[in-house]
Amino acid sequence: MVFRQFHRLPSTILTSLVLVGLATSLSADEPILFETKIQPIFEAKCGKCHSDTVHKGELNVSSMAGLIKGGESGESAIGEDIDSSMLWLMVDGGGMPPEDQPQLTEDELGLVEAWLRAGAPAKKPVVKTEKTLNQHDVLPIFLLRCVACHGNRRKDGGLDLSSVAAFQKGGKSGPAYVPGKPDESLLIKRIESEECPPGHLLLKFFVRRPPSSEVQTLKDWIAAGAPIEDVQPDVATTEPDSAVTDEDREHWAFQPPKATDSQTSIDEFLEARLHEVGLEFAPKADRNTLIRRAYYDLTGLPPTLEELSRWRDETSEDWYAVMVDHLLASPRYGERWGRYWLDLAGYADSEGGVSSDPIREAAWKYRDYVIKSFNNDKPYDRFLTEQIAGDELIDVEKADVVTDQMVENLVATGFLRMGIDQTGSRTMNFVPERLGVINDVIAVMGSSVMGLTLECCRCHSHKYDPLPQRDYYRFKAIFKGALDEHDWLSFKTRKLRFATPEHKQRVKEHNPPIQKKLKSLQTQLRNATKSLRHETLKYHYPDLTEDDINHGIAALRIADNTRTLRQRNLVEKLVRAELRPDSEQSKTILETRKQIETLERSIRETQTQLVPSFAIRALWDRGQPTPTYLLRRGEHNLPGPLVGPGVPSVLTDGQTPFTPEPPFPNGTPKTGRRLALARWLTEPDHPLTARVMVNRIWFHHFGRGLVATLENFGKQGEKPSHPELLDWLAVEFVERGWSIKEMHRLIMNSRAYQQSSRVSEVALEHDPQNILLSRMPMSRLDAEALRDALHFVAGKLNTKMGGPPASVSVDRDGLVSVNPTPEGTWRRSIYVQHRRTEIPTLMKTFDYPEMGPNCTVRTISIVSPQPLMLMHDAHVRDLATAFAERVEQEFADDPDITDEDRIEFIWNLALSRSPSEDELQAGRIALRDLRSLTGDDALITYCHVVLNSAAFLYID
Repeated sequence: MVFRQFHRLPSTILTSLVLVGLATSLSADEPILFETKIQPIFEAKCGKCHSDTVHKGELNVSSMAGLIKGGESGESAIGEDIDSSMLWLMVDGGGMPPEDQPQLTEDELGLVEAWLRAGAPAKKPVVKTEKTLNQHDVLPIFLLRCVACHGNRRKDGGLDLSSVAAFQKGGKSGPAYVPGKPDESLLIKRIESEECPPGHLLLKFFVRRPPSSEVQTLKDWIAAGAPIEDVQPDVATTEPDSAVTDEDREHWAFQPPKATDSQTSIDEFLEARLHEVGLEFAPKADRNTLIRRAYYDLTGLPPTLEELSRWRDETSEDWYAVMVDHLLASPRYGERWGRYWLDLAGYADSEGGVSSDPIREAAWKYRDYVIKSFNNDKPYDRFLTEQIAGDELIDVEKADVVTDQMVENLVATGFLRMGIDQTGSRTMNFVPERLGVINDVIAVMGSSVMGLTLECCRCHSHKYDPLPQRDYYRFKAIFKGALDEHDWLSFKTRKLRFATPEHKQRVKEHNPPIQKKLKSLQTQLRNATKSLRHETLKYHYPDLTEDDINHGIAALRIADNTRTLRQRNLVEKLVRAELRPDSEQSKTILETRKQIETLERSIRETQTQLVPSFAIRALWDRGQPTPTYLLRRGEHNLPGPLVGPGVPSVLTDGQTPFTPEPPFPNGTPKTGRRLALARWLTEPDHPLTARVMVNRIWFHHFGRGLVATLENFGKQGEKPSHPELLDWLAVEFVERGWSIKEMHRLIMNSRAYQQSSRVSEVALEHDPQNILLSRMPMSRLDAEALRDALHFVAGKLNTKMGGPPASVSVDRDGLVSVNPTPEGTWRRSIYVQHRRTEIPTLMKTFDYPEMGPNCTVRTISIVSPQPLMLMHDAHVRDLATAFAERVEQEFADDPDITDEDRIEFIWNLALSRSPSEDELQAGRIALRDLRSLTGDDALITYCHVVLNSAAFLYID
């Protein structure tokens, strides 16, 4: 069409050309009207998604009224001119129709363009009417600007503006507004005089004054008579959902899993696919390989020499199955597999988000809950329910006696408290930051439990999956009773102090003298630290006055983003002075540093003697959530329609309401929303819950999921490599009581798991990426397994379970090291303090993940800092020395010890196998040559080499 060929010409010329084109292509009595020329195009090409019955993105293009109303952005699809028309931007830019649907032809595009340039004429013009205001236009303003002082928790002046019923009552000074008379309304007077919100409370309660547009909305509403309308929240009903169709639900992951009768074991499913391309499983792995593989897989540690000997010499045919059961019963199992869940939860011992990165006092209790749950094989449906809604299972506030189960239920809800949370900052606790925390909770739920990228819908409907923006805010409303951006708990009030009578008694009897000693040590540490800083500034900057020095030290207590220029300069001077080498420090500075190190060590040792406090980092429903509104484009100050709690419609039949009920009708007020969510998620035929979990278990055994995109089962995710096997496993998981240990038995006793990692030429040709599992993939030790194995073989691993984390220290070069126990050993990596800004360097080098907000799949990198760390790190060298000492101690009473004996011991302990003849010969030569070079350090160097070897780093 002529219109599209010249659309970049000046508007006057373009208009003339448009008119000429119209004259030549259409008769004078055939104008381009919506009903005659445009509506048929939209019905044919757009009606599948945007019609009278289907409203994707809340848009209906089948009528002029629908076009003028627009979609979820709140803007009309037809602008004042073509350049501001959202409709034209989408069809001309190629965004709509979707790529997999019939596209508009050039002639059709030309007609749409000409129609829009002509002003979008229609037989029956529809004039966009001004929206009438009601209570839901002003309530979001009250929530955003007023309820910190006038809400259901704090009612200054007796005024509550958190609900319609409340603000209609007014306060002690009378009605807040006079219908029809905004200028006489106390509400408007207080806002315009800036009495409200009070200036001195703005930062304290993290609110900002309403802009003029919001004040005008309040005035217009009052001027209209303060109308109150019966507006029902947007929730699922028994009527068909216009935003999600049955066709949308046909995607494989949105259908309940169904087990086939054609195959009844893992091997049958896998072999069927292998046979299709002429392949078989690889030969079975040898016994040593299977022992090492199973130990690391289930416990994250190598076998002891006694265990290795036991399983190596076992003669019964079912030795392997017995070994698997033995490992599943080990307390080390929960430490290994609990770590995987902690990644999904985004577990950390600090808040993140701000430079101070404050420590979370009781986060470790959630970590211990997870480990215990895995060790006890807590059914996965119960495990999820406790973490999502543990506070709604038992009415603890009305209980006569606190039980262990009550405490455990509350600790479990820490799952929803693990994300980055910067709202403890004095400047980062406004509504947008709070919404960020809530978004992270939704992201964690989506990626870890549901296999969906729900957070994509915060600003607009999902681009690929049938997840309307409305569904995101329905889902957000489920958490509103506990995570309410307008009723936010401070860092000081979001912990519960809750414990059994026995726990309280132990604390009462045991802790007071230890706390007294600890307080004294901490006072000494503060004084020594202040003296060190004072001496450092005084020694390196003699021109500084005493006032400057004190001012610089005091500035350290101020957030770095709020320091004055003088304070920043003084702090920078102190930091530069502290980083100078010891040779440039005074004797007093060096002595004070040693004193501080001694005090810090004493404090750490004293803290380990305390009975843990009552504090629980929990999430709990407070029973009075504020209304939830869809936020246009995700902006906190652009509220849209009122929505109620609900789950993604595509995972239901679209005609089943989500009906939470208070769990304690005559007890503590709770909404019951999260409990209803947990019960929906754990329904036996839920499309995603079982599939997502068994896929993760499979991934950790084989290095690749049956669905490669563990966190995304949507349309952009990878399709299952073996869909029937995935469904069979999901059904088996549920039928076997949601037992994770049963899944381990099922997988690890399969022929597929026990095959060798050796690859044949035929397998390499027909299954190059091992998607069909024609061999067992090799895997590298992850950060925790590597660190734990290093300490294990050196005899320096402390196997104490649970409790507060082992502390870390950071030297002046930035190296982060784990502090030893008083006995000179080191705790397992899962029990190390994981402060977001102080991850132990060894673990960070080997891909310990950033939790932002969680980690669904760890990166596996092979980079030069890794071998450099193992070769040159002083602590690794110390462990090699301890390893060598362990070897010598083993043979201390044997005068006939040979190098062959030493090498045999080293290989069995570190690599869980004996060396071959060639390896033994190479070891003898190496030790002989090393003795001529390093003398007594020869064995240390050899042990160090073994710890650096690929055989130590990789699991075959």
